Amino acid sequence: MSFRESFKRINGDFNQTKNELNGIRRRIKDAEANQEDPIIAEYRKSKEELDKEIIRIDETIDSLNREIGEFTNEKTQKGKLIETLSRKLKVSENNLEKDAVITRNIQNLKDFITKFKAKKKESLEEQILSGLNTLLHKKGFIKKVEVEIIGEDIDIVLKNARGEEIKKESLSKGEQQMYATALLRGLVEESDIQFPVFIDSPMQKFDEQHAENIVKYFYPNISEQVVIFPLINKELTEREFNILSKHIAQTYLIHNVHEDKSEFITIEPDKFLKTYNRMYNNAD
Repeated sequence: MSFRESFKRINGDFNQTKNELNGIRRRIKDAEANQEDPIIAEYRKSKEELDKEIIRIDETIDSLNREIGEFTNEKTQKGKLIETLSRKLKVSENNLEKDAVITRNIQNLKDFITKFKAKKKESLEEQILSGLNTLLHKKGFIKKVEVEIIGEDIDIVLKNARGEEIKKESLSKGEQQMYATALLRGLVEESDIQFPVFIDSPMQKFDEQHAENIVKYFYPNISEQVVIFPLINKELTEREFNILSKHIAQTYLIHNVHEDKSEFITIEPDKFLKTYNRMYNNAD
């Protein structure tokens, strides 16, 4: 993860935490008439935890700001060095024609990159919208996806049928996870790189219909190799396993031998659930 992405994520966490804290403060103010109410006590406890979290994030932001200052100074120094070297490397008369060709090719390359980015932007919008329409059971809820490229950063805007922006924080936890899933699918499709995808705690916040869409349309198509780490019967039911089974090449069970040791057991996919139930549920 790049420095810019880390900084952006931490700022996002900071804003979300401040919003949660403001909400708790309002609830505490409304309930000040009943100081002994256990709900109020819980809110106060949550407020104290959020206060500590804000202090921690503030400290992290201060540290990152110091690093930004250092990098800015380094950039300035290197910029001066580039200017000095550029003055020393004046193009001679014999190389003027070559320089013109290179300049023209650089401009052509810049034009190509601009057009390529625009095409990829449009394609990514279509991929994300297609993924959302496939995975979400509220069809037509998200009508348009806009990808905004700002320098090296990408911002994604979701819009409804009226052209109004749908705030991502207003989505349910399951819908947010569906959005993240569709985004990952779109990025993988547009990258044209078949790298392995590892998924931990799958479908933790999905309802039954969303979970079925995931195992039908997402896991089998996201990449050539997908590794899933589910809690059986909790994050992956027998029905969902059976839907996915024709795409499963191999299954492994992490068996806890004792508190200091676990081992991997290789099990054929068609015997996996039966073996799991026999070992952990005393089932036949």
